[in-house]
Amino acid sequence: MTTGEQGLPRAPLLSSVSLVVGNLLPIWAVWAGHMSVGDVFVVYWIENLAYWAITIVKVRTARGVPGPSAGRMRLNGRPIDPDRPGPLAFFFALHYGIFTLVHGVFAFVMAFMAGGELHPGSWVLAGLALGLSHLGSLWLNWFEGGERLRVSAPTAMWQPYPRMLVLHVGIILGFGLAIDAVGSAETPSGLRQLAPVLLLLGLKTVVDLALHLWERRRGSVPAAVVDAA
Repeated sequence: MTTGEQGLPRAPLLSSVSLVVGNLLPIWAVWAGHMSVGDVFVVYWIENLAYWAITIVKVRTARGVPGPSAGRMRLNGRPIDPDRPGPLAFFFALHYGIFTLVHGVFAFVMAFMAGGELHPGSWVLAGLALGLSHLGSLWLNWFEGGERLRVSAPTAMWQPYPRMLVLHVGIILGFGLAIDAVGSAETPSGLRQLAPVLLLLGLKTVVDLALHLWERRRGSVPAAVVDAA
């Protein structure tokens, strides 16, 4: 049994624990006074940047055999060759990058509107911790665990979009709660900061973990089977 085969059973567990711990950091930081709810909006955007970059690596290095449905993909009306990951990676970098840029603009606007002091130094530290959890998953599952040999480039390209959509909904809900709490003089300041973070943390952690395990399960079967499903 090879090292990769030995590491495969424990890899999803290790990466899942790392993901949950990374998501718990913001609530501890807010509770300890190192971050405000506005900081959390920015940190989650920085994490999205890391996810964008890691997905580009996945698309470029995916070696799974695409299923029949992958051959029907079109970009700007032109058919895409699923055996050439370069154009797919470029399209993803541009398309997801535009969404990420818009997300960043709203993240900073919401950070300033949510109230509370902002801590730019915490953005780097918390964003780095979350980014490292995704980087660890990339190594443990994608390379060491051999998922890149089973997942096709088209499948890898579409994996981040469900997470992005749910995260955006959670951020909007959290922002609404933050604005409402700031305007409530009866609510203690600590609770005003923690309540939106708890909403964001709960929704984001559940979504992140569910999609993480879903990707691991899809990555355990050949790409042709996944794309044909």
